[in-house]
Amino acid sequence: MTIRVLGVMTGTSCDGLDAVCIELDGESWSFLWSEQASYPPALRREVLAIQELDRKWAVADWLNLHGKLGEWYGRTLNRLLRKHSAGPHVIANHGQTLAHLPGIRETLQAGDPSRIAVETGLTVISHFREGDLAAGGQGAPLAPIFHQILGDSLKSSKGLNTHGIAFQNIGGIANTTYLGKNGSLMAFDSGPGNFWIDLLAEKRSKGAQKMDKNGKWALAGEPDLKVLKELMSLPYFRRSPPKSCGRADFPISLFNQAIKKAGTASGNVIATATAFTVDSIATAYEQFILRKKLPLSHVILCGGGAKNPAVLTGLKNRLPSMEIMTLDELGLDSQLVEAQAVAFWGFLCLMGYPLGGAWTGAKGYGPPGHIVPGENWKEVLERLRAI
Repeated sequence: MTIRVLGVMTGTSCDGLDAVCIELDGESWSFLWSEQASYPPALRREVLAIQELDRKWAVADWLNLHGKLGEWYGRTLNRLLRKHSAGPHVIANHGQTLAHLPGIRETLQAGDPSRIAVETGLTVISHFREGDLAAGGQGAPLAPIFHQILGDSLKSSKGLNTHGIAFQNIGGIANTTYLGKNGSLMAFDSGPGNFWIDLLAEKRSKGAQKMDKNGKWALAGEPDLKVLKELMSLPYFRRSPPKSCGRADFPISLFNQAIKKAGTASGNVIATATAFTVDSIATAYEQFILRKKLPLSHVILCGGGAKNPAVLTGLKNRLPSMEIMTLDELGLDSQLVEAQAVAFWGFLCLMGYPLGGAWTGAKGYGPPGHIVPGENWKEVLERLRAI
């Protein structure tokens, strides 16, 4: 007996929805299909506005957005599901992160799962990060469990070095998973990924572009080294793992103040933000892996940032002692890794397994998620009993 889980991810950059359906039998899994959808512009503006620095929320603001997002997820997924005969039994929805504040052990992902269940009739799992925080962890990153499975598969199928590979996800926030000897694992957020670059590209294009496509503007400019030095002195980069971060740790105002102070030329702004992403990632490897003489031969990039040539070239220049490659080069879609990971979280939640571990700082069992039974709940239970 198998169970099909649809992983749904809308990232920190708010660039859209990724959905991946996988099938599992408890011992193995297979990819079935994937879909993507864009954010409705008005809803995206609401999501970004509510995250502005020092924005004061009324309870009604949060509840209204939570409901709107749930209805949008539900309607969108219904439309996508109609394209496929092999539909999921369970939807694992990450939700839209509005705040991630591990310092006070709180995180907030919006998108009412009950409304998704009503719209689709399916069982929905969400709120994946709260249990890890309750157990004393950072609540992020949670992708390493999936990275470990993916790494084992790639080692055997692609002949990668069996000791010392890393996955570098570059979404809105960038996170690192290091897989070392004897199953050792270290993971943490390295800092901003795409979200500063995306905001600046949207501003430069007056809303016409949501990203620096193909790194065009970054490659055309020169990074401002004074700004990079100032930004890399931020306290977050001196902290040792376990650690995670969110938009609140790196508001765009930090960058705007730094370039204003330095008098950075307008043509160099996106190049500087891109170089900051590269520097923060490379510095993380230097500080926490290379300096400790841990073996590392391959760094595999995934997430939207893996498709940015300026980021890829920058990392190859900064980390010349290792092979930097994208997941696409290994025959997989780097954009879909996070949604696949969320699908795995859904399955692990159904089985009662925690999603975090020593790398998040969790002490003991962290409840893995919240389950909202759908109309098909009895079928879900029957399938679980047979696995």
